[in-house]
Amino acid sequence: MMVQAAGPSDLLVADDYLCPLTTIRDTLLRPESAAVETSIPKLRALLSWHKRRIETPWQPFSPATAESRSMLNKPSFTLPRTTAQYDVDESTRKAALKVAVALDLDEIGAFMMTKSYLTFSVDEETDEETMVERVILWYSEEALAVPQIALALLKLSDDEGPMGQLAHEVRSDTMADPGKYIEGLFRAFSGLAQKGLEEKQRSTNGLFWAKHQLRVQETILNLLFVSLYQTPSRSASISEGLIRGTVMSAFGTSQANREFWDNDAESQRLAIRIRDLTVIIALESLCLGQIVSPAELMDDYESTLLQAKDKIASVHEFLVDYSNDLSPRYPEPAPSSIPLPIWPMAIICLAWSIILRSIPQDKAPTGGDGAISWQDMTIRALRLPSGLFPWLEEILSGPLLRASNGDIAGGTADVESYHRKVLKDVLIGLSELVQLESIADRPGLYRSWELLFGGGSPSTASLIAADFWIADFPYDERRSILDRSQFPSQPVHLLQILASLGGSTSSSATSIPDIYGTDPAAQVYHYFSNLPSVTHTVKPSWCRYVGKDEQGREVVEAIRTLVLPGGASVPRGSKGVIVKSVGTSSQVMWTSQIISGWGLLLEILQAAAGIHAADETTPPTSAHPPDSVYLSVRDLDMQLDTAEILAAGIKFLRSVLHSSSYIKATLLTHLSPDVHYSSGQTLLHLALTVLHHSRLPELAMDTSVVSDAVDIVQALITAPSSNIWPGLRSSGFFDSSGKRRGSVAALVQADSISGEHVLTTAVLRLILTLVTNTHHIPESDLTIVKSALHLVFADIWTNFTAWRYKDIARKYEVSSLVVEIFDIVLRHPLTMDGSGPTTAAQVLIDIFITATSPLTYRPLIEAITQSGSLIPKLIGSRRQGDAELVIKCLDESVSFLGTLCRVSSLVATPANVLPKSLFAVPISVVSGEKIQLIDSLLDIAFAPTAQTSNTLNIFKTVRAYLETVGADPHRPSLASMLRSPSRTFDGLAEVVRTTNDSYIKAAVWHLLATTVATQPGCVPACIGLATGNEVQGTLKPAVGELMTWEAEFRDTPHSLAAVLNFILSVMRVAGATKAISILRKIDSFWQSVFDLSSRIVPAPPTFSLSMHADDFAGRIQRYAYAVQAKANATSLLAAELAYALENDDDSQLETKARQLVLSLFRNNSALQEAGMMASHSSCVPDLHEEQGKKVKASGGSLPSLKTIMFPSEREYGRAYLYDGSVVVQESTAQQVTVNLALDLLNLNWSMLDADIALTRSFRLLAESVAGWTEGDALAMTAALRASVAIAETVAEEYREGDVMLAIQVERLSILAVILETALDTEEQLPNVELAQQLAVSISAIITCRSFPPIVSLRHPELPAIHQPVLRILYLLLQVFRKTEAASSNIVVRESLIDAGTSLVLESADLLLESIVRGDRPAFAGDLSLVMGVLCEISNLTTMTTAWLERFQGVNLITRSLDVLVRARIVEDQVPLHISSILLLHLALASSPSSAEKIAISGTLPAYSDNAIVVEAEHGRIAPPESYGHTMHDAWCGMLLVVKALLSTLPDTTTFTRTEVIPFIRVSNAQMLRAMSWDGETPITGPGATELELVVDVFYGVACALGPGSLADYSMPALKLLKGIRYALSHPRMLSTLVVPSTTEGRTALEGELEIIEGDKEVDLLDVQRTPVLAERMKALLRITRTVILTLIVLTRSWDTIREEVDPDRARDYILESDHSSAESNGSTSSDPVGVINDIFILVSNISERLTATPAGSIRNVTAQLMESAGLLSLSQLMLRQSLLPQDERDLQEDDSGMSMDVDVVSGGGMSGGKRRVSMSTNTQGGNGGGGNREGMVIRELQGDLRTMLVPDGGMLGVLRRLAEKSFGDI
Repeated sequence: MMVQAAGPSDLLVADDYLCPLTTIRDTLLRPESAAVETSIPKLRALLSWHKRRIETPWQPFSPATAESRSMLNKPSFTLPRTTAQYDVDESTRKAALKVAVALDLDEIGAFMMTKSYLTFSVDEETDEETMVERVILWYSEEALAVPQIALALLKLSDDEGPMGQLAHEVRSDTMADPGKYIEGLFRAFSGLAQKGLEEKQRSTNGLFWAKHQLRVQETILNLLFVSLYQTPSRSASISEGLIRGTVMSAFGTSQANREFWDNDAESQRLAIRIRDLTVIIALESLCLGQIVSPAELMDDYESTLLQAKDKIASVHEFLVDYSNDLSPRYPEPAPSSIPLPIWPMAIICLAWSIILRSIPQDKAPTGGDGAISWQDMTIRALRLPSGLFPWLEEILSGPLLRASNGDIAGGTADVESYHRKVLKDVLIGLSELVQLESIADRPGLYRSWELLFGGGSPSTASLIAADFWIADFPYDERRSILDRSQFPSQPVHLLQILASLGGSTSSSATSIPDIYGTDPAAQVYHYFSNLPSVTHTVKPSWCRYVGKDEQGREVVEAIRTLVLPGGASVPRGSKGVIVKSVGTSSQVMWTSQIISGWGLLLEILQAAAGIHAADETTPPTSAHPPDSVYLSVRDLDMQLDTAEILAAGIKFLRSVLHSSSYIKATLLTHLSPDVHYSSGQTLLHLALTVLHHSRLPELAMDTSVVSDAVDIVQALITAPSSNIWPGLRSSGFFDSSGKRRGSVAALVQADSISGEHVLTTAVLRLILTLVTNTHHIPESDLTIVKSALHLVFADIWTNFTAWRYKDIARKYEVSSLVVEIFDIVLRHPLTMDGSGPTTAAQVLIDIFITATSPLTYRPLIEAITQSGSLIPKLIGSRRQGDAELVIKCLDESVSFLGTLCRVSSLVATPANVLPKSLFAVPISVVSGEKIQLIDSLLDIAFAPTAQTSNTLNIFKTVRAYLETVGADPHRPSLASMLRSPSRTFDGLAEVVRTTNDSYIKAAVWHLLATTVATQPGCVPACIGLATGNEVQGTLKPAVGELMTWEAEFRDTPHSLAAVLNFILSVMRVAGATKAISILRKIDSFWQSVFDLSSRIVPAPPTFSLSMHADDFAGRIQRYAYAVQAKANATSLLAAELAYALENDDDSQLETKARQLVLSLFRNNSALQEAGMMASHSSCVPDLHEEQGKKVKASGGSLPSLKTIMFPSEREYGRAYLYDGSVVVQESTAQQVTVNLALDLLNLNWSMLDADIALTRSFRLLAESVAGWTEGDALAMTAALRASVAIAETVAEEYREGDVMLAIQVERLSILAVILETALDTEEQLPNVELAQQLAVSISAIITCRSFPPIVSLRHPELPAIHQPVLRILYLLLQVFRKTEAASSNIVVRESLIDAGTSLVLESADLLLESIVRGDRPAFAGDLSLVMGVLCEISNLTTMTTAWLERFQGVNLITRSLDVLVRARIVEDQVPLHISSILLLHLALASSPSSAEKIAISGTLPAYSDNAIVVEAEHGRIAPPESYGHTMHDAWCGMLLVVKALLSTLPDTTTFTRTEVIPFIRVSNAQMLRAMSWDGETPITGPGATELELVVDVFYGVACALGPGSLADYSMPALKLLKGIRYALSHPRMLSTLVVPSTTEGRTALEGELEIIEGDKEVDLLDVQRTPVLAERMKALLRITRTVILTLIVLTRSWDTIREEVDPDRARDYILESDHSSAESNGSTSSDPVGVINDIFILVSNISERLTATPAGSIRNVTAQLMESAGLLSLSQLMLRQSLLPQDERDLQEDDSGMSMDVDVVSGGGMSGGKRRVSMSTNTQGGNGGGGNREGMVIRELQGDLRTMLVPDGGMLGVLRRLAEKSFGDI
């Protein structure tokens, strides 16, 4: 058993020791993805535990031992050198023993590996044999992970930061002796290279074990190389040993076990990588870097190979011996006659020759005359049969140095630059070693240079290129590869190498200039713009011979100016050297003149492409001497095929054009300096010609050339100065038919047959660039975009799934590009002004939404469903690069699906049509069953091998789908779309439990929240079935997270906000009653929610000081999510209070949430702090304005850049609101500026919207708690103090803009809600001083110029700031009305009233004007608020007319009357604003100071001329059962105003006669209808109100005009009194006639009827027992009183009893009976006085019952009614008696005592009243009993009156005495 190097650690628990080594490796390789602060301590402990493995990575596991076997046979054991204990179950023991036997592994180690597999593997295999196989696979990865960990530590050890420090510490501890470590690695490698497989390995799976052995060798060699490279001061013996070991052994070319892997492609690649690694290790062991690229501290390297003479001699002798086969032979064989050497010894010889030439003479090896010198070694290396350059090409293009395709797990991606640096030293040393012209294989040399700088990963290519330009280019010899390339005579060499030296043009290499301080592409452009030499053929007449230079080269001088094609020239007198002579001509390299090569290159390429003739010369100009020689391309005498020239030139142009916008623009200028905007067209023509030639089979053009030509067109698209749009449009480039000359459709078709798809991806990248730069395309050329999209759809999208693919990953690359094109177009579909879809968006909307079919989506469905299963297979096959392509394809496809949902929502597509219905498409799965797409998506996300990005995008897309269909009437049920909703939601809960990615966790919670909110059918499955006192389902982990919220609030607030969002959705859903009831009882949960809602969020960084900090965006994002979490917690509390308000009764106990919230709202300081936090805003209007201008100046438009994501989907951060991008083609600096502007806007909007969310949530909380704080003295005080603070904040706001206006509205809404509690004057009056402070702030708010409240009425599209201001003003005015003005507050009061008056008058004017014009719907609530404030102002200013003067300045009454006249009735409903207008009229009419104003403003004529009165004129307004905005309510409102005017005006006679009487004449039918109640029909509340108002109006008219004014009133009045008498006489029946106005009233009435049902005597005025009936009874009594009072006025009752009525006119004031009535039978019951007497008796009985009832108002009414009835009865009898004949009067006096008193019970059930009834009532006209019938009736009535009038000291006593005086003693 192996002995661990580390003791027990307190940081590690038992499961930590099971942590896979691959996990540790991945953590080290991806330190940016790890939570460094939390992972480093545990990571250090784990590395310490695995110390011995890192020290000996070639032997990571120990062999089997008897001790380990005995430990494993126990039920449990303690891991040696730890305190961790493990229980051993039988199945694991058996599997571990089998693994130990199969691998010859320590039994405890085998158990730990098996346990690790069972713990961390995603497999759920239970079969023992299969599990053993899986553990063996697990072992193979763990064995590779150990050297990879060591390699990762080496690479990290030089980094700064905590992870680099950790790596340095571990490296120092485990690799203290690098030499020994290197030696151990090489010995391990050599042992593995020779080790054959054991018999059991051969018999089971020989290929697997042979391949595993190769992989281990490669990993060990990589570790060896990096150790060697990072140890330049290694001892000479180490270097010598490695040189001998790599060269002498055959391990690099001959490996054991070849019989197993010889035919396996992957194993072949591994063997080649091993071979190439041994070559590079040999080169590095020679210490060549110390010669070519010496470090600054070379003096410290005293013991290296180059400082040891004996070692140099030994190595020299060794290399000479092993390179003898490369010695020159005479004659030399032809290169093609012999094969290449099997080992690249020529490279070693070349490196050694460079060293020998450079080392000091005293260190050089000595020897005799036959000694091999550095020249000899050079010859051996450079001989053609030696194969130097073919071997370099083989290595540089081999699998070791090829792009690694993201093979990060192998740990080789970062060391590729080390490999290339070693080979670069070889080639750089060669350039200093020999003259370029002396190298025979110059094409091989240039090809090696091209592969060195142009191959590999993009980042490596850029790094190596930058290293060349900085370290090597300044030296003449090292740049000779460029200077002596003989361009343009040999054009290909220079163009190829410059193309590779430009570095990568991909986005991953954009930081290279920042790292190295240089841009390789800029260096290439500068060099070609200033070529130091040109070479071409010259004739003898053009120059003269000068002599030879120091190097023996022949020098000539130009005697005539030579004008090259393109316009560059070699002036007369220029000197050059003769390169070679051919016949009479010579090739001369001109070296004394700097020439730009761009024009020359363009001419060469145009000639090669056949655009220009090869004989064409530059037109002569005056810029050159007259005898100048104008050369053509043919004169340059280029001895190369035109296809090669075109290929090299096109590639070079492509590399330069794709570098930077500045270089591109400058290049286009250089290409055509005289004719602006023509060079782009020239390059376009060149590229189109190449594309055309590619379709000619006889040219056989390479695919890469065509791809480069397409890339050139792509680059020209992004160049503003290219002016290619007309040419591109006319060329038919995107013609989908493929018939046009420049169409690329044919290329796509040819690609689909070949299966390579290089051209297709190039075309798609071009179109992707095109749609990204759409806003730069002229409007006249937008047809290009349409054609491009049609090409993509018709030629690629509909066909690519059926194409042939040599590499299946290419299919997903094509799919990803196509979907990305579509997604970019539809993600921002609006035009620059946001008025509608763009041309491109409209094309795709037609294709995918409005005119689509299921076949359109087939490629998308295939990409989604097939990607999910292909990704794990590719990862398992270690095809990481291909897997990333498929992962990206799945991401793009799923994201595009979400985009389609959002766009379809914009165009209002139903949920049951495409693309929304796509989620319900049936999909076949592996098991054979069919499921719907949404279920398939979730299965992909739930898969154990699901990638993080895939999972995240799937959850977001499903959420987007649910959001789009949530409010749709055709919304499908998610529960029916899923196979098993419960299993799906359990899967989501499992994702939350197992994932460590906080963003995935947040996405799950948001998805659950949306599901609960939009899919009621999924609620039971989502939240589970609550049992007992615990919540279940997904709600359980959500509650658990809230219990420990502090850590998440600090580190991952976005996840915490998502959890709260989910719980909030549950609280608001209808189907979670049981879960909510349990949740409400968890006190600790609500305590956590309350604590979170009260937590102070740290202040965010400022935009002025911190915007350039590295963590600025992250801090802003954390702040926004922290505030959002706080807002969600506050909303959750509000939801709980709202739920309690709706569902709890008074008997239930107070919940924990309510206790906590009430404690907050009763605490002065806490509520003030909470209110101030809720009122905080991070808005920076200046920043919005400034950055918006920058975006606009860069060609962007914020409306078109705005995201189409739903507000609930948006994520705070850099892409929150504007997730589009602005492409600035001409300026990198401006591009950076606009990117920063968008970042700042998004970040500020993130903070701003989070703050607004908190503001709104606090408003909801305040509204919810208002029901419990009403009347609470502590809450009122706290609310008032908080209101003062908030009002001051609002009043002092200095920031302006529309955004701040919206914020002010939210703040004022909070203030209005809190003031509802603070200023509840019915409970107590507020503190006067605080009220004054509040009034000062409110006055400032009303008069604020930045946010005038009237602005939202003038501009209805703005937030309605007037509404909360008017509410606040109304509340304050109520307070002022109930408090007395004092000298200390008079100024404040008047200031507020003055400001409020101005506001409400203008508001009313605007509202009424808008209603009259019909510009927008009337806001009844607004008008009601305005009228309410006006009413309060009118009540406050009764002692002054100042406000009235201002009121008169606004033609408000006339406008309101105009609105009333124009009002139309629809289905018995009047416009909502009519009630507010009538309320204003009532307020004005009720105030003495304003009543006259409204009286003379034509109010009554307007009331007499509208649609309502038209109905009243015909008596067609029927009272409804309930109040509302009905015609009847408006009619009653007008009556109320008339009543108020009649009672308020000081002199109403003229007004009544001229205006009220005409109104009554018009509406008399309706008024009579109201008075026609007979006491037997039901009476509604509105009907009773109307009746009371009608009699009140009649009374007012009677009072104003006096007797005779209402001639026809008495008849309907008496009928009404009879009906009331009947109703009062039958109280039980009357109770059944009452019709309540509300549902609550109906319920209460039913209860009251049940109460009185068993009573023997019914008392309808018992306010305690029957409040509804009592209220209706009071109304009837008031109506009766008013009718009788009116009759008193009309009959001059007071004048009668004072005997002031003229006897001749007495008949005019007598009430006449309705003789047409059936009741008019001559009895006293039908007599008017009899009716009044009966009412008196009934009311008297009622009054007697009120003696024990505390109903003062009722008692007053009954008393007044009895007095007025007695007065009317007495006066009528007096008048009627005065009309009797004298004898009848005498007879009446004589017979006064002859009548007979009979007690008669009046009314059913109302006893105690007595009335004298005549015994001779049946006599007609006779004198039965003495006298005529009238006299007898009068006598009876007089007797009744005497009986009713009890003798007392009140009014009734006076009336009795008057009766006795008038009638005598009856």
